[in-house]
Amino acid sequence: MFRKIDRMSFAILTFLSIRAQAGRQEQVIDYLTNITHNLQTQHSGVYNCWLLHFSNNTVQSPILNNIAQHLSNQDVSLLQSNHRGQHVPTFREPNMVIILWGTQQQTFDNFYTSQLIVNIPPECPTIVLFELDETGTDQPRKIADYFRKRLVFYFVLISFNKDAVFCFRYQPLRITSHSGLPTLDQLFFDRLQTIQFKTLVAGYVKDYYTSIYCEKLPGEDIRLFLLFAETQQLTFHLQQLRCNSNESMAQCVSRYNPIHLILNRFFMAQYDKFAVSGVAMEQFAIATPKGRLLTVWEIMLKPFEHSAWGMILGMLVTYQIIHQLKPTLFSNNLLALALFGFDKRQLVLSKSFEKITACALIVLFFQLKCAYEAKLVSYITEAPRVPDAKSVEDLRERNITVHYRNFNITLVHKLNGMVQFYGKNQFEFDGITIVENRAALITEKLFADNMDGYGMQYTLLSENVYEAIPFYVFGAKSLLVRRFHNFQQRVFEAGMQQRWRREYYNCFLWYIIRDRLKYTHHSERTYDGSSIIISYNHLKPLMLFFFVQWALEHLDIMSRKTVVISFAILALLSIRTQADRQEDIIDYLPSITHNLHTQHSGFSIKFVLSLMLNDIAQRLSNLDVSLLQSDHRGELLRFFRVPNLVIIFIKLAAYVRSHRGVVFS
Repeated sequence: MFRKIDRMSFAILTFLSIRAQAGRQEQVIDYLTNITHNLQTQHSGVYNCWLLHFSNNTVQSPILNNIAQHLSNQDVSLLQSNHRGQHVPTFREPNMVIILWGTQQQTFDNFYTSQLIVNIPPECPTIVLFELDETGTDQPRKIADYFRKRLVFYFVLISFNKDAVFCFRYQPLRITSHSGLPTLDQLFFDRLQTIQFKTLVAGYVKDYYTSIYCEKLPGEDIRLFLLFAETQQLTFHLQQLRCNSNESMAQCVSRYNPIHLILNRFFMAQYDKFAVSGVAMEQFAIATPKGRLLTVWEIMLKPFEHSAWGMILGMLVTYQIIHQLKPTLFSNNLLALALFGFDKRQLVLSKSFEKITACALIVLFFQLKCAYEAKLVSYITEAPRVPDAKSVEDLRERNITVHYRNFNITLVHKLNGMVQFYGKNQFEFDGITIVENRAALITEKLFADNMDGYGMQYTLLSENVYEAIPFYVFGAKSLLVRRFHNFQQRVFEAGMQQRWRREYYNCFLWYIIRDRLKYTHHSERTYDGSSIIISYNHLKPLMLFFFVQWALEHLDIMSRKTVVISFAILALLSIRTQADRQEDIIDYLPSITHNLHTQHSGFSIKFVLSLMLNDIAQRLSNLDVSLLQSDHRGELLRFFRVPNLVIIFIKLAAYVRSHRGVVFS
């Protein structure tokens, strides 16, 4: 009797338990349908849902089928799989995941199950339906640890055999249980806000966007992340990473433990869904040293182009050729007249052709001289240099090596065959040609152009050799990815980055002005006037120029003296010969005069036209001869006696031709 009562009681309890479990399952299915509908209405586009069955138990098959039927009626894109299904990369990322959890040990050890869970997005709502074991009070915690290690945080546990719902908070792991059916906000609250340890270590490698300026202004990326941490109620502890040039970022970070995120920008050849793209393209340009200063000789030749110098040289050569071929064409040295005003004869007395030519040369050389002097004076304000390179082709023609440092140079096809890795931590304007972020190069150029001793003078090429989108890399399935993406968009739209850059520019100007004032104050105290004293180095080129000119003039004078001495020796020998001849003539003429005098009766009169032969006159006077002397300026008078003998000394035939009237008279 009692056995029948026990059997009947057990059967009734079993029936009631089955009815209660069936009712619970129906309640859970309706609850899931309602949650899916609410999440779907908040989503725009196709709503993807994964329905995973991690169990061999066929009892759960009706539950799976009912859930699939209800979700299909809501126009949900449904993907079903079991513990033997393999994840394929072409699967669409889910907006919601529903998992039927099977035996605990069997599910934990399954590889395909772990692979599917790993590919669930970090903020994807995940509902795990499981059978709560009455004897295992730590069952929810074990399941929570399993999902947490695979970086799935937005999940809840719903028991389909008992009235129990479990939610979780992290760091440390804490479990919140609910009875009944909690609301959507109670299930999928912000997991990041539940973290009690809110201090994260943020590592960075020092570059243009992560440096500290003016001792108080952090770089643009550091300010962006610090502001982001403030909005998320987090604290970032900044850790500067000192990486070697031959190691990757991953190897460098592995030496620092722990590092939760990196603040630097990266440039990726392949897409990474866990990286956040920047809002603006990064431009990479080339900075190359300015052309060297011209020497004094180059400065003297620079005002005119080669064609102008060729024209001037051609005029000089042409004039010399004309002068050699026909020296009597011009009575003046027209080049000396046009350049220096030297005139051999007065230009008024010259021929018309010579006057016109001289005037044209004077005007031409005056204009050339004014233009030449104006160009030389303009070089005082800005020292002339060799022309700068304007393009990559100019660098290639000059065989200049371009140095790079922190990005994949294989993507820059314009620089093939002309690049070299730069091993230092940061670039310096020390004479090498570099390719780097344009913003960083502009800043370096600002300091180099306005601060003495900061670096060499550089010029930036106008063309960009490479443009790329920067990325901020977070850990795999980090909860900060989506939040940082939205935050960066709002910061950009609010104009915060432009404001920061204006602050940096004002900071740079303040730093430059402070340095100049400090230098000026120091110079006033230590000024000794040596900076304006002309030194030997200033005069060396001019002294060398005048020394060479003096040497050439000295050699010319020496050669002229040699010619003069040779001519004097020849003239002396000629004079000696001529003197001997004159002595013979002087002895010969008196004898002829004496003979004629003896043959003449009466008073003898003789005209002696002598220029130099005083001895002849003296000897004739000793012979009692009536002597009349005259030169080419003497005039014949009517009362002159008619000569019996005439002696005439003629020096040059050309002189006779020029005084033909006198001689004929």
